[in-house]
Amino acid sequence: MSPKYKPPPYNYCDYRCAQCNEKENCLVYKENQERLLNHYLKGEDPNDPDIFLKDLQKIFKKTTEMIKKSAAEYDIDTAKLPDNEEPKINPRDYVVYQLAFQYARESHNFIKQLQNEAIPESVLEDFDDLLWYHSLIVAKTGRLVSGFNDRFFDDEIKKMEEEGTLSVIKKGIKLSKNALHHMLNELPEHFYTISDLLELLNRLSEQLQKDMHQQVESTLSDSN
Repeated sequence: MSPKYKPPPYNYCDYRCAQCNEKENCLVYKENQERLLNHYLKGEDPNDPDIFLKDLQKIFKKTTEMIKKSAAEYDIDTAKLPDNEEPKINPRDYVVYQLAFQYARESHNFIKQLQNEAIPESVLEDFDDLLWYHSLIVAKTGRLVSGFNDRFFDDEIKKMEEEGTLSVIKKGIKLSKNALHHMLNELPEHFYTISDLLELLNRLSEQLQKDMHQQVESTLSDSN
């Protein structure tokens, strides 16, 4: 890694680079710009949930490679670790991820509809928030659930990672809900669509609380 770029963790970042004063020194910004450019050159929509999911899989793969590299630097032979020590995680197995993915898909369709109709000036800022966080929420939720059974890092590091990821998810949900509530007043013709999106975000928040509560209970049980 070039010394001019900031080291991880990046899970504390919501990638809203336009509002950040550190973007020119940030590896996340550089890589994200390259990702977007690559999609645009291919004629792909980087905010499409299916495209974003593929990007997420690539990120997970790259993260795994970085972990293996770090392990090698500390003389940890990951090849000798038993396979049953680290179960494979499929984010789709978790209800919270299913809700996040459903929200991303439905909000994406709504975003496309608004773009086709021309976005009213009164909701431009709300639209920007909705657009920005609809894919980030599902990406961060995928990262969160992927760490539920992670035994590679110790509890302290896992807790820091988890808290950082949760903070971004909650921020995205809060700002998205604020945007949708304002749009509900400004765009009455989209009442049912917006109401459904708000309901999904409420269910997602409730499921997050439930899952994290179970994680705490599980941790306490393991320590006894």
